[in-house]
Amino acid sequence: MPMEEPEPFDPTYYSTVDEIYHCEWILDCLTRLELLKRSVRRLWPDGHPTRLIQVAGTAGKGSTCRFLEAGLSLAGRSGAFSSPELFDFRERFSIAGTPVSRGEVTRAWETRVRPLCLELALESRDRVHYFHEVNILLALVLFEEHRVEWAAVETAVGGRYDQTSALEAAATVLTNVGSDHEEELGATAWQRALDKAGIARKGIPFFSGEQVPALRAVISGVCRHVGAPCHFVEPSHVEVLERRLAATPESLLSSAHQKRNAALSLEVLTNLFPDLDPAAAVERFQSVQIPGRFWQVEEGLYADIAHNPDKVAAVAAEVERRFGGLGKIFVVGVTRNRSARAVLAPLVKLARVLIITRATLDGQDPAAVKEEIDALGTGILSLIVPDPEQAVATAKAMRREQDVIVVTGDMDVLDEALNPDPYLRTLNADVGWRGRPPKQVAQGALRPELP
Repeated sequence: MPMEEPEPFDPTYYSTVDEIYHCEWILDCLTRLELLKRSVRRLWPDGHPTRLIQVAGTAGKGSTCRFLEAGLSLAGRSGAFSSPELFDFRERFSIAGTPVSRGEVTRAWETRVRPLCLELALESRDRVHYFHEVNILLALVLFEEHRVEWAAVETAVGGRYDQTSALEAAATVLTNVGSDHEEELGATAWQRALDKAGIARKGIPFFSGEQVPALRAVISGVCRHVGAPCHFVEPSHVEVLERRLAATPESLLSSAHQKRNAALSLEVLTNLFPDLDPAAAVERFQSVQIPGRFWQVEEGLYADIAHNPDKVAAVAAEVERRFGGLGKIFVVGVTRNRSARAVLAPLVKLARVLIITRATLDGQDPAAVKEEIDALGTGILSLIVPDPEQAVATAKAMRREQDVIVVTGDMDVLDEALNPDPYLRTLNADVGWRGRPPKQVAQGALRPELP
């Protein structure tokens, strides 16, 4: 009997089969989404007043949210919710390009969000809100208090089951599909595309900067199934953006990957607001500053958040563009169960020295990272300095006049290396220590003495 021809790629059916295979995990995710929806309805029975744009993707989510926030300011008061923060928790909540105050975070928590969470917990211990959900509720409270008309909200991991998908959205955005969180989203790119494209909603415009044809086909299939108008950003959109850019000193839009994020944001804005002036939007994009995105800490010392292969490759390209003729000292840390070789390979090609450090939270053993890097046989000098702050000090001591130092890795690496507030640095480095066994707590970060 001849073998039947395989049927065309069917994203809807494959999502169904995946959900059935993992029904217990999926049902837990769907329960979280429904719980958040109910909490939003409790706090805002008539609906939340801010119109939201949901942003998912492997790289560029945070930057795209900030570009959207800047452009949306042309249509009214704007805001953004992104995570995680670099140094200070309040960085997650931006109003008109500025983080909210510490007092505002405290007031939103104590008067609105904590009472709701306590009420739910008293009703049922199974209905306690998780950390990400609390952050989303805080963002919504802060948006309401600041009379924000439009805001961009960033997913944490994936898309379809991320708690931000519980919110009503006026548009959905998928920056790209790369290599990260495979253990949660799938080992193959099409699986990750299927999950991230799951933010698509019926009748709501969907925008993506993905360029790989096979992944575009997955994304288009998902949008077609749910009835979401689908828009892809092409290289020509980036060229149009570049022609609109003013000749200014180095800025966020100096790098190629940020131009792609800005072009994607511009496509969203011009579709939502046909009368919006694209030149005015691009002008506002150029004023965007994001903590930890190719940030010049001091003369000869830069920092950029990059924890997966796609982001590190983008950092390497920008380092080479800016500092091609200089020696390069990289201070790096690898987190979670990522392949150190895959993450750091782009930097190894450029490095004079690689200083390997470790974040307290989910940081990989620097000795194991060094072993993977040394196995590449490049012959570069690699050192282990476990403490991130000391690793930066070591880099400064080794720096020659013609060298540049770049600190990169997860937010936690940059936080422990460069955060000037020792109290926040302690809290950030050991999130969740309460409730862990005493032995684990003892292994956490040292807490500074009170003044």
